[in-house]
Amino acid sequence: MKAKLFILLLMVCLAPLMLQAQDTLKAPILTYSHSISVSSPTTISLDRNGLLYILDGRLNLLRLAPNGQPVDTYSPPARGRITSIHAWDPMKIVLFYEGSQELVLLDRFLRPISTSNLLDLQYEGMAKVAAPAADQGYWLFDETSLTLGKLNPSIRQLTVETPLNLLLNREQFDVRQLREYQNLVYLLDYNSGILIFDNLGNYKKKLPYNGLSHIGFRNNELYFLMDGKLYFLDLYTQKERVLDLPIDKKFVSALVGNGYLYLFSKNVVEVYQMLE
Repeated sequence: MKAKLFILLLMVCLAPLMLQAQDTLKAPILTYSHSISVSSPTTISLDRNGLLYILDGRLNLLRLAPNGQPVDTYSPPARGRITSIHAWDPMKIVLFYEGSQELVLLDRFLRPISTSNLLDLQYEGMAKVAAPAADQGYWLFDETSLTLGKLNPSIRQLTVETPLNLLLNREQFDVRQLREYQNLVYLLDYNSGILIFDNLGNYKKKLPYNGLSHIGFRNNELYFLMDGKLYFLDLYTQKERVLDLPIDKKFVSALVGNGYLYLFSKNVVEVYQMLE
């Protein structure tokens, strides 16, 4: 009886260590591969095939294979800076220029399909960020009226217009990113966190992660860099897991691909092979 009791107590004491060992085994193994020069650590994207999209020093859009080899290049006719790249669907890549308020649609060869100015679409506001919607429309954050809108380009009207004055501080907001993913809309504000809406524009909740410059999505997880670590948050269970990154590096953002991890600092992306 005493022997059984001793074994039981020993198992109870060792359980946390066993769980910790299991978590360690599950952590991806990172191996440095190469680095690539970039002109922005946040105007970045990955498509569902694992190809990387970045801007070079001349503001050209580059599509790269995971090993860094160029696949295609898009050289804009005008040298305005692309504010955001949405390339998850490689058949329909959307670029947004905040300065000119233009949406550019590219095909799978990075050839222009169309260019639309928001003013020509009867949009009367000033969009800070924009993102494609699942129903062929566009989500827009208007910094003048402080609203989240959904523009239907075929009828040239807003079909959704959600006021955010109770959610964002007009004096302090700093909206960086907008993305629809799995029927939810994510609005990243650097100062207050990640605001989540349904695909009708109804506010659901806020994730209070401050100081984020970029967020990404992979399967059922949202991920982001914070305090020198890469966080993964399950979208449905809210369970969080954390990956330690190379020390003494000031990374701003990250993209997680198929077997590769891209860590962006101000002018460089470091590429790591990731064994999970």
